[in-house]
Amino acid sequence: MKLLILGGTRFLGRHLAQLALEAGHELTLLHRGRSGPELFPEAEHRIADRDGSLAVLEDGEWDAAIDTSAYVPRQVHAVAEALAGRVSTYQLVSTVSVYADVNASAHGLTDETAEVQTLEDPRTETITGATYGGLKALCEVAAWDGFEGRCLIARPGLLVGPHDPTGRFTWWVQRLLRGGEMLAPGDPDAAVQFIDARDAASWLLHQAEQGQTGVFNLTGPEAPTTMGELLAAGARALNSSAQPVWVDEDFLLAQGVQAWTDLPLWLPRAEAALHRMDIERALATGLQCRPVAQTFADTAAWSGALPAAAKQDPPRPPVGLNPEREATLLSAWRAATARP
Repeated sequence: MKLLILGGTRFLGRHLAQLALEAGHELTLLHRGRSGPELFPEAEHRIADRDGSLAVLEDGEWDAAIDTSAYVPRQVHAVAEALAGRVSTYQLVSTVSVYADVNASAHGLTDETAEVQTLEDPRTETITGATYGGLKALCEVAAWDGFEGRCLIARPGLLVGPHDPTGRFTWWVQRLLRGGEMLAPGDPDAAVQFIDARDAASWLLHQAEQGQTGVFNLTGPEAPTTMGELLAAGARALNSSAQPVWVDEDFLLAQGVQAWTDLPLWLPRAEAALHRMDIERALATGLQCRPVAQTFADTAAWSGALPAAAKQDPPRPPVGLNPEREATLLSAWRAATARP
C-alpha cells in the first residue's frame, strides 16, 4: 500500500509511521521538519507547513492518507484540494470532544450518532477549550465534502503512552513512582477512558489497508474501567508505594483545582460523558487494546530515558499538581474532614 501520513513524526503519527514501515508499506510523510526530522530515513519526507503552501503534494498518488494534524477546517479543505483525484481514502483524526452533550447524567454511552458541537462563529481559527471540539466537528464536515465521502473519521479519546507530548498520562506514571500519599481525585468508581497511541495507530493502519470508511469512536480500554482501577493497576505495574487519598470533587473544585490539567484524566461529573464513549464499532472492526500495565511500564521506561532538558515543539504548559500544591491540598482536605 502507498500511504501518506500528514504529521508523521510526533506521537500518534510517529507510531503510525513505524507500524506502516514494519508492514512493508511505501510511506510518504508530510511534516514541518521540526520534530524528529531524522526519523524514518526509509520513508519519503515532504517538508511543508500546512498553514502555508502544499505545493509539495502536487505529484504522487496514494491508496490512503491519514491526517493526524488538522485542527481547523481550512487545513482539511487545502489537503482535499491538493490531493484531488490522487488518494483513494482519507482518514481524519478528530476527537471525542466533538460531542455536544458532555453531561453523563443525561444519557448512557455516547455513540457515533450523537449530536456534535457547533460554533457561534464558524469562521474562527482560535483554538481554545471552548472552540476545540467545534472546530474538529467542522474539520469532519470539510473531510466529507472534500473527499466526497471516501473518508474515515476517527474520534479518539485521550491518547497515552510513549512519546506523548502532553504529559498527562505520564504525570500519573511519575507521580506513582514518587510514592507517598497521593491525591486521588473525586470518585474511585468514576469511569475513565483512554487509549494507548500504539493501539490507535494499529487500528487506523488496519482500516487504511481495508479501505474502511465511516465514523468511529476510538478509545479504550476494551472493558470498562474506573479511576480507582486505573491507579491500582499503575501501582502494581510500577511497584509503587503510593497511597491514594481520595478527595471529594466539590472540595477540589472549590480549591480551584483544574480538571484535566492539574489532575490529568480526571473530569468532574458535569463533563464525565467524555469518559463514556461507546466503542462497539471500533471493536467490531478489529480494535485491540493492550493491558494498561504494559502502557504504564512502557511509558515509565520512555519517560525515564528522556533528557532532563527535553523540549516540546511547540512548548506546552506544565500539567499536574506540583508536590507543594498537592501537599497543601491534602492538608486542607484533612482539616476539612476532621471530626470535631
